[in-house]
Amino acid sequence: MIARMRPALPASTPAMQRLCLATLSLLAAATILGAAPTPLVAQTADARLAEAEAALARTDYGPAEAGFRAALEATPSLRARLGLGRVLLATGRYDEAATLAERAAEHAHDAERIAAVTLRGEALSRRGHLDEAITLLRTIETEPTAHRARVFLGRALLRRGRATEARPVLMQLVRAYNDEVITERDAEGLGYVAMAAAMLGSAHDANDAFQQSSRVDRRRAETQLEWADLFLSHYDAGHAEECVRDALAAAPHDARAHVLAARVALAQGFDFERARRELDAAAAVEPVMRASHSLRASIALRSLSLEEADAHVDRAIATDPSDLEALAMRATVRFLADDTLGFERGVHAALDVDPSDSELYTIVAEHADWEHRYPDIVELADAALRIDPRDARAMATRGMNLLRLGREDEGITQLRAAFRRDRFNVRVFNTLNLWDDVITPQYEWVDGRTLRFRFHRDERPVLEPLAVPHLEAAFADMRRRYGFTPQGPVHVELFATTQHFSVRTEGLPNLGVQGVCFGQVLTALSPRAGEFDWAQITTHELAHVFHIQLSHNHVPRWFTEGLAEHETVMARREWRRENDPQLRRALDSGALPPLSRMNEAFTHARSPEAVMTAYYASSRLVAYLADRFGFAVFPRMLRAWGEGRSTADVVQRVLHVSLDDLDRDWRTAELARLAPYAGHFDVDLGSLPDAATIRAEAAQRPTDAAA
Repeated sequence: MIARMRPALPASTPAMQRLCLATLSLLAAATILGAAPTPLVAQTADARLAEAEAALARTDYGPAEAGFRAALEATPSLRARLGLGRVLLATGRYDEAATLAERAAEHAHDAERIAAVTLRGEALSRRGHLDEAITLLRTIETEPTAHRARVFLGRALLRRGRATEARPVLMQLVRAYNDEVITERDAEGLGYVAMAAAMLGSAHDANDAFQQSSRVDRRRAETQLEWADLFLSHYDAGHAEECVRDALAAAPHDARAHVLAARVALAQGFDFERARRELDAAAAVEPVMRASHSLRASIALRSLSLEEADAHVDRAIATDPSDLEALAMRATVRFLADDTLGFERGVHAALDVDPSDSELYTIVAEHADWEHRYPDIVELADAALRIDPRDARAMATRGMNLLRLGREDEGITQLRAAFRRDRFNVRVFNTLNLWDDVITPQYEWVDGRTLRFRFHRDERPVLEPLAVPHLEAAFADMRRRYGFTPQGPVHVELFATTQHFSVRTEGLPNLGVQGVCFGQVLTALSPRAGEFDWAQITTHELAHVFHIQLSHNHVPRWFTEGLAEHETVMARREWRRENDPQLRRALDSGALPPLSRMNEAFTHARSPEAVMTAYYASSRLVAYLADRFGFAVFPRMLRAWGEGRSTADVVQRVLHVSLDDLDRDWRTAELARLAPYAGHFDVDLGSLPDAATIRAEAAQRPTDAAA
């Protein structure tokens, strides 16, 4: 794991034996405009500029822009032009920023010219004009103080797949550090060294440089955000959150900080509500930000809202047609839509920009994971490794999913290969440690008639006589009713602690659930790990084996969760959830989405109670289907989804009713069943904003009693 603010890391590479450099801040350099002014008017102009620059540093973009424009009207200066250009760049007006920077560069010299050219290069890059940006930044590449220009030149070259050309550009920053041009007290220069090291593939050196930069100036937002990116790329959301928190403390309106905060919210537990709030904050500042729209597309895909995802991808690509993340998201939408030709076109579009972009397959794989497409994920990782056999993230993705398919020897071998290339991937590190230190020495296999069980050695004497016959009987009953025998051997793995279960399941601790099914492997907590009904949990997860395999990994979330809940109720009536008041409230308030968007009941839930209501609503809907059409329709529906059909098509073909009519009929029946709850006094605390939002509003309006 990459350590933040502590030096316990392996030795640096020879090229990075020291990690510090000194560069002039581009904005600071732009303020050096000759001798100190003596006239009162000049002092007033300088004071006005200083106020605007302070506002820009605080990310108070409105006052900053007004200040810079006022300064330009009074006494036009390069300093004011560059400041205004940074405001325009930060608020999404990239073309205006590029034009202003171009004009500034025409009349600038030395540090001011370097700053203006760099600013224009950044603006061109954000619009996807990579070749133009590369040509422009090449003009100042050899300038001794053009450190920032080299960072963005290297980044543009990498985005075009020109890694061989990017390496010497980025190594100039490393040499500047080694030659003490960038000193140990230069926070900005150290940040550039770290960014270069990250692009060169040296996570350790990048972490060291970010650490040193942060020690000098913890409030430098760009350093913290680039550092957060590094942590997130290695699945270390905890340290990423620390970085984002520091960045927002210094730059509360920075759009990128809010986008990264959204990514952290998703990485730490799929907190979609929090992620949307952060993206709204980003959009208020920089509405055309491509990363923001790509992340919104990602969130939309979690509920298979394909049209919404496509709309956000279109907006990202309209801003930057060469953005690799947006192009990968376009391919992802087509993949999840089972549009093979569209997916291939999406892949080709990304590879046309960067033929070495193996990362696009990892992005597709991360979304395929949400839709249970585990065999497909292995194939996607294979495709990534054909492009770049050294892609450690693809190796990790492949290894983790081989484990989920029960191919443990292959999976562990692949994870060890990934770890040799990247020792900072937290999921890989945790999983290998779990296997070596816990699973191999402490857990044992037990073979049933059709299932294979993994128990902790100390728990086996108790669990074997209980769990084996219970789940074997449940499996036999489901096999009879579904008319289907799943591919095996099906693994049932019960873990004695939440940490063992979570790391085995996801590679990260504290997963926050009690059981997970991957189609052929299911993992769950054993009775020792908490107060819950282990038999109910494992019965629920065993049902998913049939749903996932029968549908060829295409079953909608609401259906498989509802049907798995229904299975537990059929097994034992006492396992039925008691959420009628909450369901009635959701139906009355319109909080429960229509059947065409029922997956959003899970992904748009604003509280744990709302999640439970989503499970219960899905189970009641499945119970309605069973009562009206009979259980025999369920295997037919699953097979229809397995043919790649949409939910609307499946419902029409199998049930001979439209999706909208089915939704209306179920709601009518459910409201009639829940009639006793009509008119009851009820307070929905889940509809209130979260505590942090309420506190923030109160702080902003200290004289408002209601706030």
